[in-house]
Amino acid sequence: MKLGVVTRKGKRREDIRMFSQFFEVKVYEIPENLPELIDEPDKILRLPEDFDVDMIVSFAAHPDINLELIKQAAERGIGLIVVSGGARGGAYKQLREEGEKRGVRVVWEEICCATPKVEDERVREFFEHFGSPEMEVSVENGRIKDARVKRSAFCGATYFVAEKIKGLGVEEAPTKAGYYAQIFPCVAPRDGIHKAARAHKRAVEKAIEKALKG
Repeated sequence: MKLGVVTRKGKRREDIRMFSQFFEVKVYEIPENLPELIDEPDKILRLPEDFDVDMIVSFAAHPDINLELIKQAAERGIGLIVVSGGARGGAYKQLREEGEKRGVRVVWEEICCATPKVEDERVREFFEHFGSPEMEVSVENGRIKDARVKRSAFCGATYFVAEKIKGLGVEEAPTKAGYYAQIFPCVAPRDGIHKAARAHKRAVEKAIEKALKG
């Protein structure tokens, strides 16, 4: 599948690198610094005609840009936009209603670690690789022998966590997973970083529980 990414100039390079390992990625950059209110967002965001993608991940972090993005996505028949960054990207209700009006589904999350799976055959492949973290572990003598990422946060934090918990005892691994998620270079706001920690802690707890059940 083809993935579009809208981001501030020079930002979210690690996310784009991660996406590019699995998909053909087209990137559209907007200026790094934008005014709080944008009267004519179409002068800043103008997707090219060859922006022929199956879905878009927006790191624009601006409500006016994201509303304009929904409009332009609809014009190109792009049916799904994932808005990352929470309130910085706009109010979910407003974005969702605008999407519904134009036939574009909007998935809005404060942090990428909380992005749910979307059951849509056209974009299923993306959500198999990215979204709320999911891992598999093997346990030997009460320790994590190996850890494998099934689904990673957009930024790649889940891969970092998986490497760090190898060799840890099953009792300490979940808490350590939360800690390592927080020290990974995360661009989420302070509260979002804590949510990322909890998401990875839960992912490791579930993986351990499954491994111990055999």
